[in-house]
Parts: sequence; C-alpha cells; structure tokens
Amino acid sequence: MKKSFLLLLSFVAIINAITAQEIKNEKKFFSSQISAGMVEGEQNTNLHIELLNGLRYKTWFAGIGTGLDYYYYRTIPVYLSGIKYLSPRNHSFFIQGDAGVNFVWEEDRMNTWNEISHEYKPGIYWNGIVGFATGLDKKNSFSFGLGYSQKSFKEIKEMAVWCFNPPCENTFETYKYNLNRLTLRIGWQFNYSR
Repeated sequence: MKKSFLLLLSFVAIINAITAQEIKNEKKFFSSQISAGMVEGEQNTNLHIELLNGLRYKTWFAGIGTGLDYYYYRTIPVYLSGIKYLSPRNHSFFIQGDAGVNFVWEEDRMNTWNEISHEYKPGIYWNGIVGFATGLDKKNSFSFGLGYSQKSFKEIKEMAVWCFNPPCENTFETYKYNLNRLTLRIGWQFNYSR
C-alpha cells in the first residue's frame, strides 16, 4: 500500500515537472461541472447527480459541490472538492477528492405501531475519484471517472413500550448507516475565463 502511494505521488511529481513550462501563461478561471452516474454497492445500484462550482488555477481546482444521491436512502451531500489535473492540456487524467456532510432527504414512510417519532442526523460524506477529462474546446470538456465513496447518517426512533405500571418511559433506538460503494460517472465541465 505504501509503495503504491509513493509510486502515484512520484508519477504526479514527474508530470508536474514536465508540464511546468507550459502553464506559466495560464489564467485563473471559474469552472462549473455537472455530472451524473451510477453508484454500486451492497444495497443495489442507484443514481447520483452532482453540481460542482469553483476556481481552477493552472492544473488545480478547488470548489464546493452538492447533489442528489439515491443510494439506499435519498440524501443530499454538501462537500468541498479538490482536483489535480495531471496535465494542463485539453486532455488530461485527474485525481479528485471530496469531503463533506450528508443530509437525508426524508421520504414518506410507514411507522410501526409503537413508533412515536423519528429523526435523521447528518453524517460524513467522502469520495475519491480517478478519471480522464477530454476537452471539446477551451471552455467545454467531458469527464469520465471511477471512484469509491462513503455516505453515513443516523436514524433515531422513539418507541412506546408496553407498560403495566405507569408512568413508563419510552425507549430510543439508534441506527447508524455507513454505506460504502463504487461510483461511475460522466460529466460536463464549463470554464469561464477571468
């Protein structure tokens, strides 16, 4: 594992050294990406849609993203994203990392006979992607990516209990969801020069 990480880090450093001369004249610009894809895990295959906005400088991108994730429970991740393009050219491999918070978009559900209330608590969201971006022109490009991600959250239920000697207190049940999955996505990127 350590050797693979060092090899990947060396590869990124070599690409940066080779392309350093080409990127001196490149400007900062605003970039917006919209992507959709499939999420595959133990709980079936589902759809996810993401919108990411931020600034790109040379071969780096930093931004804020959100989306809809339908895997197991419908959720809304809100996250910070960083992308490193391995080349400043129109066609480049990239490495992306996302980290943030995941909120449940509560759906209509049936309560059990003794359930008094329930609530969802947000959890963490992270995503790691390796992909390829291919430019159509200087302002538009397609991207393809394969990644691994996790979303988590809690569900807390208040339950009534049979009581033969009132007053009786309700019980609370807590369910923790840690959903790991593979992601496959395609996206469209718009770049606006500053």
